[in-house]
Amino acid sequence: MVFNKNTLFIGKVIHHFEQLPSTNTYAIDLLSKNKPSEGTVISTSNQVAGKGQHGSIWESLMAQNITLSVILYPTFLLPKHQFWLSQAVALAVRDFVADVLPQEKVFIKWSNDIYVNDKKIAGILIQNSINRNGIANSVIGIGLNVQQANFEFKGQRRATSLFLEKQETYNIDHLKYELFWHLESRYLQLKANKIQQIQSDYMDVLYKYEILHRYELPNGERFTGTIQGIAPNGKLVINSEGELLSFGIKEVKFL
Repeated sequence: MVFNKNTLFIGKVIHHFEQLPSTNTYAIDLLSKNKPSEGTVISTSNQVAGKGQHGSIWESLMAQNITLSVILYPTFLLPKHQFWLSQAVALAVRDFVADVLPQEKVFIKWSNDIYVNDKKIAGILIQNSINRNGIANSVIGIGLNVQQANFEFKGQRRATSLFLEKQETYNIDHLKYELFWHLESRYLQLKANKIQQIQSDYMDVLYKYEILHRYELPNGERFTGTIQGIAPNGKLVINSEGELLSFGIKEVKFL
């Protein structure tokens, strides 16, 4: 893998902190005060109140992982196409992990968690600001396990890291710039309106796609089904005994 690939704008401005509650929160606060250049990165060695999707927690040990947020201005996207951005970002992070771990199977678990085989290695939280014309700005939060070897936190027992998968140590700063290159490549692909390619690539690496699997609803009810695809609004479509069911985030759990 080649490190330090050049980017046009992502990572050209980096605000790094030894400790922050949340890089996404800091980025959103920064946006409320001025307009940082596109591609500005907020990173920290120790994120003490990291956020996952819909209120979940992302826990990370100090100086062992990538914890950062990227500020983008995807004004070319309509609000109804927010999931396209989610797909592009998930593909970028997945591409990055697949580059580092070429011998492993790397998937996107709907909607945008990154899995190595059956274990989570990265999570993404995208927070968009919407106006009447489209998406005014986006804060792309990424947590990626690099050096961490133990996962004792509740809900992270099925987690892994680059170190656990390859038994190698990494320069986290070098990895960040590789990640920036992948993010920019997919973002520019999205900006060039290559939506069909992004959607096709996403389905190619979707976790449990067209594989019979067990799921659980919020009320505890369990069922077996097969992922058939993604609806235009980003909902997951599962075929359960001939019935097509659609689910939003946190409306269905993989077992």
